[in-house]
Amino acid sequence: MADTVYCVDNGLDITTNRLLSSPTQNEPKWVHWGTGASAAAATDTVLQTPGGEARTVGTITQVTTTTTNDTMQCVGTITCTSAGKAIKEVGLFTHLTSTTGYLYLHGTFDVINVNVGDSIEFTCKVQYTNPA
Repeated sequence: MADTVYCVDNGLDITTNRLLSSPTQNEPKWVHWGTGASAAAATDTVLQTPGGEARTVGTITQVTTTTTNDTMQCVGTITCTSAGKAIKEVGLFTHLTSTTGYLYLHGTFDVINVNVGDSIEFTCKVQYTNPA
């Protein structure tokens, strides 16, 4: 269970650009994990301590949380390929490489210890609601 999750400030920019059909904004479907210890914040632009594994592509769908199709969901799996680690954060990015793209969503949670060969399937959801 996530302790803290934000569609970060850059994520809001990505959303409005995509709504305007901006050709310069990729889908936020690249999943990465990390070992950072601090809670996520709306101003985050990167993971605190990215894991050594590469970002993986997730599958994006629309799902219903409260109102039909009010939630963007991305499901992606990362497998530990280097030394074991204590995973505490996940992020959705707009690009595969760590030198390009923007952080869209950042979440932190209780430690999940992984060893080489272990995988975590992340389900990241961003729900859009009316403030009424």
